[in-house]
Amino acid sequence: MEKWKKDYLKGILKDYPKMEDYYLERKEKLLFHTKETQQHAYANTKNKKLLISISLDRQLINLERNRKIISLCLDNATSETREIIELLYMNNKQKVNLDLVADQIYLSKRQVIRLRDAFFEELAEHLGI
Repeated sequence: MEKWKKDYLKGILKDYPKMEDYYLERKEKLLFHTKETQQHAYANTKNKKLLISISLDRQLINLERNRKIISLCLDNATSETREIIELLYMNNKQKVNLDLVADQIYLSKRQVIRLRDAFFEELAEHLGI
């Protein structure tokens, strides 16, 4: 797998625990923008703006899609793989590396890399990259 794909997947996985917050924040921005624009539209009908509906917003669609795909991949993963991914990418409390993760779950570093890479392959396939 190319380095850029791994980096992209790592970024998505690091954001996974916060995706629900990002989703709600984006939805709030759209709702606020909609209310604000409607008020101005009533006052000045010549300057009406086309609003992006919440259901069609690309950012919201991508956030929800990524969240569902990551959840699916984590559900399909073995308990060791799930633990590896959570320790490496979803744990903000401490910095970990492959050696530390391998020690914590009683596997070799090579096995950790193999399980992580297999997870990345499945995730990339589901994301279409």
